[in-house]
Amino acid sequence: MDGIRTAGRPGRGAGVMMLGAGALLLAGGGVTAVGTGAPGLETRTFTRISCHETRTAKGGSVMHCFGSTAAQIEAAAEEQRRARLDALRGKYPDIASRKPARRTRLTFVDHDGRQDPAEVTATRVGSRWIAHAPGVVGTGVALLAAGAGVTGASVVRLRAARPRPH
Repeated sequence: MDGIRTAGRPGRGAGVMMLGAGALLLAGGGVTAVGTGAPGLETRTFTRISCHETRTAKGGSVMHCFGSTAAQIEAAAEEQRRARLDALRGKYPDIASRKPARRTRLTFVDHDGRQDPAEVTATRVGSRWIAHAPGVVGTGVALLAAGAGVTGASVVRLRAARPRPH
């Protein structure tokens, strides 16, 4: 009975390691899918990008930028056209009630440190839009590698803890 208890203890530790490995593998797969725009995820292309923070090394990422999709640009142009027609008809809408053109907040946008990118493709995760960037994909691959390493270590630990037949 004592041999079964001793064999079970390392097995439990390996089981916990396997759960952690599974979490790392899932997280890594998810981050990689978002960074590359996997099928099934909502992906859009944004233009008119403006980033408030541009102090980044060449090839770095900027955390927060804003951009517009083609539909947002079209809606803003229609709003301007309608406002011009109303002004010609003598109808002057209350300026305070007008909403500014809607722009979408983007995260992890590749930036060269000098000028904002012309176009960014991003994937929606909840309410956030994560830009497709090598840094995001690299983070996902690193998580996948860590998960694979922990999986390998736990398999070795499980094999070592297995009671051997005499």
